[in-house]
Amino acid sequence: MASIDQMAGSRPGRGAALAAAIEKGSAPALLILFLFTVLMPIRFSVGGTVLSPIRVYLLIAILPCAIQVFSGRLGRVMLVDWLFLAYGFWLFMSLVITTSGGRIPFAGITAVELVGGYFVGRFLVRTETDYRRMIRFVVIAIACLMPFAVYESFTGKLVIPDLLRPVFDTPYRGRSAYGRWGLERVYGVFEHPILWGLFCSMPLANAVMLSRGKISKMIPGAGLAIYGTFISLSSAPLLSIMLQVMMLAWGFVMRGRWKLLLILTGAAYVVIDMLSNRTPVTLLIGTLTFNPGTGYTRIAIFDYAWAGVKTSPWIGLGFQDWDRPGWLTTSVDNFWLMIAVRCGIVGAGLLMAAFLMHLVLLSRAKIADPGLKALRVGHGIVVVGVAFTLATVYMWGAISVFVMFYLGAGAWLYTQDHNHSDAQTAPVETDSGPRYTRFARVSRGGRPLTIPPTPEPAIVKNARDSGTEPATPYSRFARKPSLPRPNRTS
Repeated sequence: MASIDQMAGSRPGRGAALAAAIEKGSAPALLILFLFTVLMPIRFSVGGTVLSPIRVYLLIAILPCAIQVFSGRLGRVMLVDWLFLAYGFWLFMSLVITTSGGRIPFAGITAVELVGGYFVGRFLVRTETDYRRMIRFVVIAIACLMPFAVYESFTGKLVIPDLLRPVFDTPYRGRSAYGRWGLERVYGVFEHPILWGLFCSMPLANAVMLSRGKISKMIPGAGLAIYGTFISLSSAPLLSIMLQVMMLAWGFVMRGRWKLLLILTGAAYVVIDMLSNRTPVTLLIGTLTFNPGTGYTRIAIFDYAWAGVKTSPWIGLGFQDWDRPGWLTTSVDNFWLMIAVRCGIVGAGLLMAAFLMHLVLLSRAKIADPGLKALRVGHGIVVVGVAFTLATVYMWGAISVFVMFYLGAGAWLYTQDHNHSDAQTAPVETDSGPRYTRFARVSRGGRPLTIPPTPEPAIVKNARDSGTEPATPYSRFARKPSLPRPNRTS
């Protein structure tokens, strides 16, 4: 049976073409193209299937990217890779079973969205330069979109989606986009203010850590991230910002000590669970919202949706509805719970395990360079902030792809050896030419020539008495023989 590496090498199609493009230096262009598709708010229908630029990109790239990952060409194949692969397979099969094969194309595109983004990130971001380029693009994109977002915040009118609507299907303002504090909630180029807020929140910790303490570099990225998240007027993205700021402050004051923070967080969870009549999750959902009524609604949705998961814990309910009161909507404001509804506890467990294992491997990576250490902290803080935020909100579309892409974009921190340095070859003496040279001579077989060391001159005993002393072997001028000293007589 052929290995994945052999399959990739023998397949002259998309995998070989994409790999060749990377080797020729096209990775930055492909990365920028992917990030552009995240920001393109257009959809179109092909054969009854709704597509978007990012879906088209993933359909083309997912197979060659996955082959490159599992062939080992992008560094070590890790457990996170297998967990994402298993999750995609389980999601597709569970959706096919629960829908009796009636919505196979939709099941396939759903699996491609949530898994393809990760493998594209693993493939396109492999160095510190790639990672910095990604963060820089996101910050610049927010800056370019900010004038339209500010206009929408004061007027409630979409700009870019409205311009593209005569040709494509684009997002429109829904009933949930009511204003708060005299401002309108901003959609930007996404389908909901929550998605805009999540996108804007992700550069925050990265901008702080990658600036290495330089305020002039920190303020633009961090300021755009905070303000862009604020004008979404959504509690979930603001929760992500708050968690990132708290973890950044902890790292600054406590100089890391992340294990202590983890212990304290676990202890706080246990104490809250013992002292409160609600679980910490429902307490988080019900408390961190702008409207208390919305918090109670989210708790009710959580209870009824979880009861629906229990009716089919293995493969979930797919796209089927679950029992609930008539006044509850079908929206589930909890990403992890919605995954359990779609493909069961197994599917949700696989995806949660992938997030957790990513953080574990990230923390265990042996990194000596201070710049890479700062980058690792910034990346990990964003992952933790987003993971907690997803317990209070559901994400879909381009943002769900981007979040999975972000995980894959940080995998190079633990799949590659960052402390390896090529050993400096000691200067080898050759049979001709200068004794010390920067380039060692090589034989026809490719091996360095080994020249026996020059023997040291024999040491003559009582050389001073004999009237001669040996010249040093590395002297340019031989020492003149000394004349016999006259005998001194008293």
